[in-house]
Amino acid sequence: MNHPTLPLTATLALSIMATQLGGCAAAALVPLMAGGTLTGKEIIENGKRGDSEGPAKPVVIVGKGVSTVPPAINTTPTQPIASAPGSAEALAPPAASETAPLRVAEAATAAPFPPSATDVESISPAAAPDDDGYAAMTAFVLAAAKDVKPAPGRKSALLDQRTLASLPSTRPCGEQRGALLIDLDPGDKAFDLDDPPSPAPGLADRLRAIRGTGTAVVWIASLPETAEKPIGTILKATGLDPLGIDPVLLLRRTETRKQQILQRADSDWCVLAIAGDRKADFDEVFDYLRNPNGPVAVALDANIGDGWFLVPPPVK
Repeated sequence: MNHPTLPLTATLALSIMATQLGGCAAAALVPLMAGGTLTGKEIIENGKRGDSEGPAKPVVIVGKGVSTVPPAINTTPTQPIASAPGSAEALAPPAASETAPLRVAEAATAAPFPPSATDVESISPAAAPDDDGYAAMTAFVLAAAKDVKPAPGRKSALLDQRTLASLPSTRPCGEQRGALLIDLDPGDKAFDLDDPPSPAPGLADRLRAIRGTGTAVVWIASLPETAEKPIGTILKATGLDPLGIDPVLLLRRTETRKQQILQRADSDWCVLAIAGDRKADFDEVFDYLRNPNGPVAVALDANIGDGWFLVPPPVK
């Protein structure tokens, strides 16, 4: 059906109205100004449809980018249909058994892992596997560090070399600060400074919990002391020592054996635990046993899990 063209005065009036109106009402007047082919009834109906639909609202979901919610469909279906995206039902919180992505507001307020955790159970189970040795190591150190004042008769994880000829036992501790020693050397080789570093999963969180008790985390490696700065840079970059506060013990000019590093550690700290990927990281005696299954070896193995912890390399 053809409609009469509006006169120039009416078109000008509509132009003025369009500048004063916003949103859908102004949009409804544009075709009329262009061709003058809409009736008053059609203008009103278009305005109502636009108002009912409303502008599309963006919904940002972490990892999903930006999507636009389609306008609601003004129909009455005879059969139930799935809730349209953006509807009240679709935006309702999911059931406890469902998995839903965090929205931006939730992600911004999500609490990070507590830096001063004192219980290994507070570490996220997904942060690291429970059977890699680091979980048991962390639980042991946290339990040993509970006492603010060192108890009399506190024992170190370092062997008393004088007892190796009889019944091997560990050294007594004084009132030194407690420490955890972590060996960086992979196997019987020295730590490679040029190998791209990759930290053990979840270890950074566990070390943060240990530091929260006041226990020192001390790194050792069979490298000269000139490598102290590069090692510190690697530990910082991997997040294992993000603040760069951990001591690093390396071979001095006159030293040739890692056992000498362990002896120096004993004078500065009460070594609560040692973590390494081979038994000789706990004491070099394991490299000189004539019978790896003899009584001395059996007595030494009793310390594994009780101050000595076999773990994957912390950086590889």
